[in-house]
Amino acid sequence: MTWYEMDHARVVLEDLRVLRRYPQCTLHRNKYSRLYWAGELHLVVGTITADPLVFLLQYPNTFPAVPPDVDVIKPELPPEDVGHKWHRWAIDGTVCYVKPSEWQLGTTADEIISKLEDWYFNYVAVKNGLIEEMPDVGRAVLVQS
Repeated sequence: MTWYEMDHARVVLEDLRVLRRYPQCTLHRNKYSRLYWAGELHLVVGTITADPLVFLLQYPNTFPAVPPDVDVIKPELPPEDVGHKWHRWAIDGTVCYVKPSEWQLGTTADEIISKLEDWYFNYVAVKNGLIEEMPDVGRAVLVQS
């Protein structure tokens, strides 16, 4: 039995919260019965219109004990942009949006997508020289020149 079959109220909550805040996202189930969100985010970073961020947020079978994985589908990220500096796991390139020891069972997908927005904002800002490094938490504040 899957986590969402055992806790139907939780999947309803996840669905309601994501669709209220990110109506462009869609919930799917893969051939292994794992749920995932597919979405696209559009951001402006300072005066830069970033390429759309296409992502998958995949719930593990052990959710909510283990956090979902977030994979960037587009734009294609350079393979060397991994590690703490880029907040991406070197093993598989997924986005690190929370320290594993700080994962909270009550965190919902809309909150993760919000963290992904911050991550992408910071990533684009670094890549375009608007900030020197990505902050550990939250969205960087750009200094207007």
